[in-house]
Amino acid sequence: MKLRTMRHLIVGLLSGTGVFHLLVAFLNAAPGLGLPLAGFGLLFVVIGFFVRNDTNDGSKSHSRNAVLAAIIACSAGLILGGRAYLTNGHPPALILMFAIDIAVIVLGVMWLMKLTTKHRR
Repeated sequence: MKLRTMRHLIVGLLSGTGVFHLLVAFLNAAPGLGLPLAGFGLLFVVIGFFVRNDTNDGSKSHSRNAVLAAIIACSAGLILGGRAYLTNGHPPALILMFAIDIAVIVLGVMWLMKLTTKHRR
């Protein structure tokens, strides 16, 4: 898979999960989860914007730092959301959010690995 295709998939997944987080936060959140879900939703949309724009972030690839931020944010979402899910079991939509987080992490790591091998040549 090409670097650009992976980056576009990351953007799509981040934007989709960001909107999904916001919808769940405002429509169906368990007590105490609305604000964290909304915060992560906004965070994912913003990071997706920076990954999409190929922002000049000081790295050689211009998107490396944004992809790293996506990996970190999704990892934090998995950890914090997983803890909330194990504690409350609500909302069931968290399972889909976890799957998207895992997909973003896998794609981000693949993108970074492919980027480093491309720059070594």
